[in-house]
Amino acid sequence: MGARNAVAKTTGNPLKRLTEKQKAFVEQVVLKGQKQTMAARLVGYTHPEVEGTRLMQNPIVQDAIRYLHRRHEKASDMTRKQVMDGFKEAIDMAKLQSEPGVMVAGWREVARMCGYYAPEKKVIDVNYTAKRVVDKLETLSDAELQELIEEDTEAIEGEFTEILETTQEMADAEHAAAGYDG
Repeated sequence: MGARNAVAKTTGNPLKRLTEKQKAFVEQVVLKGQKQTMAARLVGYTHPEVEGTRLMQNPIVQDAIRYLHRRHEKASDMTRKQVMDGFKEAIDMAKLQSEPGVMVAGWREVARMCGYYAPEKKVIDVNYTAKRVVDKLETLSDAELQELIEEDTEAIEGEFTEILETTQEMADAEHAAAGYDG
């Protein structure tokens, strides 16, 4: 019976799982269109920049936001496609009227809906060989490093470049073997 209640709890209205402050935050974001920092500030969080980000990463808050969006979508009998089509129609009208500023604003909204302004995640893979070389260099004193540089600058640069190239080749091979090559 307990597991059944847990399932019912997670599949029901996610707003019920929020604290009053979290609920007010979600309403500021969804109903008032506030950005996360401003919403956190308006609701009374002490550190709105930090709390706004933390709340937006909270799975329960994310569920509540999606829930409210779906509810409003149903209530307005509107879909993302209809909104997108409306923007595209407005852009076409602005084009006919030679209003580039309005066209740019329309395309900006389309891009926002498509998620093109979301931050991109970049992964940097540093393998163990490169790390060992860096660790070895870090253990040298300033005098030892200066001596290495004075002895043969090109050799050091060449060795480092060779290590970087080897590292990149190994990473590329690992990605290809894992099926990430696209």
